[in-house]
Amino acid sequence: MRVKGFLLDVEGVLVADKRYQAVAGAVEFVRQVREGGVPFRLITNNTTDSRAALLEKLARAGFDFHLDELLTCPVAAASHLRTRGAQRCLVLGVDSLRQIFTDEGFEVTDAAEVDAVVVGLDTDLTYERLRLACDAVARHQADLIALHLNRVYTDGLGRCAPSVGPIVEAVRYATQVEPTVIGKPSPTYFQQALDQVAVAPESVMVVSDDPFSDLAGAKRMGMAAAFVLSGKYPDPVVVEGIAEAQRPDVIVGRIGDLLTEGNIRI
Repeated sequence: MRVKGFLLDVEGVLVADKRYQAVAGAVEFVRQVREGGVPFRLITNNTTDSRAALLEKLARAGFDFHLDELLTCPVAAASHLRTRGAQRCLVLGVDSLRQIFTDEGFEVTDAAEVDAVVVGLDTDLTYERLRLACDAVARHQADLIALHLNRVYTDGLGRCAPSVGPIVEAVRYATQVEPTVIGKPSPTYFQQALDQVAVAPESVMVVSDDPFSDLAGAKRMGMAAAFVLSGKYPDPVVVEGIAEAQRPDVIVGRIGDLLTEGNIRI
């Protein structure tokens, strides 16, 4: 398989989990891609770190990325909210996520009278904050913005933990309002990355540890999909729960195996 561009997930692919320790062979993979002149973008559903903080963590893990090589769903969400004319937001997320939206120029408040409810990973979620979100959407017609719908992630202790999707589903189920999904597998998010690498979808490979969200979405857009087992789903049997047309093209233990085992050419 000849690949002319890459869209790379971060956690579970380049680093194993929230501890941000490089997956064996990942640094070398990125080096080879750069030397081969193959364009790429990092596309992450991380909702807990600013782009600068992410680059700093990746640097400590041995990578050298530039700001314009990194796409994050909070920044994409901020852009979307500006097109909607939103000013006041209720953010379900950690303090750093709330700060991202403050830095983007929004008034972040703990009130139901808002223009939008933004849902990210909230590891300190309380019933009261969930109630506020439901009230904002159901009674004040706030936009419901899901930064993504991932089911689980691997936390800083290497454990399986509920991700953003379950929180979004609680608000959706309570209010019967469908969310606007910003991050992967949103076609808009993927298209933004494709526009930046400037390569036709059929020549681009998405590499991720999430076959349900990232890779199924990539397949729907005509891109190739590589499933790595270095993240939250270490058993390849999970792909049996996915429609055959949306299953990954390649399954490898870790990202470096894509080149060393001859699965692809660049």
